[in-house]
Order: sequence, then structure tokens, then C-alpha cells
Amino acid sequence: MKQAFLSAVVLMASTSAIAGPVERDAAARTEQVNFADLDLGSAAARATLQGRISAAADRVCDLGGTLRLDDFGASARCYRHAMADGRKQMNDIIAARVGGTIMAASALVISGR
Repeated sequence: MKQAFLSAVVLMASTSAIAGPVERDAAARTEQVNFADLDLGSAAARATLQGRISAAADRVCDLGGTLRLDDFGASARCYRHAMADGRKQMNDIIAARVGGTIMAASALVISGR
């Protein structure tokens, strides 16, 4: 297993030298995550929303055709940031509802950078 991983790393490094840098979108990619169908007062609904946030973070942070090791790091940082921001948005909405605030929002915006 270790040898296969090492071989893959060597292959990726040699491929990136041949292929050149991956072109990236200059603008941040975003995706809406709807939660209008969820009762965020339940733990199951909050877990469902976290799953939706994770899936959206995967999509907005996918660099597509990543060939360089640096790109994997950038994608991982993007994912961590998108997840943290999505969780914060979710927690803010839950706190507002618990506090009695009526909110018209029914979607979070997940952003990849």
C-alpha cells in the first residue's frame, strides 16, 4: 500500500512537470444549499444539512483535472474554509430561530476560494 502511494506521488510529480500548471477559475465558485425542507430544531435535520454543506463544498472546491501536489493542498484548504463558513451560517440561522427571530432565508451560500 505504501509503495503504491509513493508510486502515485512520483507519477503525479512527473506528470505535472510535463503538463504544466492547471488553469483555475479566477472568480470564487458558489453554490446555494437549500434547507427549507428541514426542521433545524432536530439533530437529524442538522446532520442532513451538514451533509448538504459537505457535498456543496466538495463541488465548489473541486479544481477538476488536478495534476500538481500544490493543487491538492489548495483544494483541501478551500474545502476546510467552505465547511467552516457553511457551519457558521447554519449555526447563525439555528441561533436566530432559537432566539425567536423569524428569518426568510431558506438557503446557505457555500463559496470556494
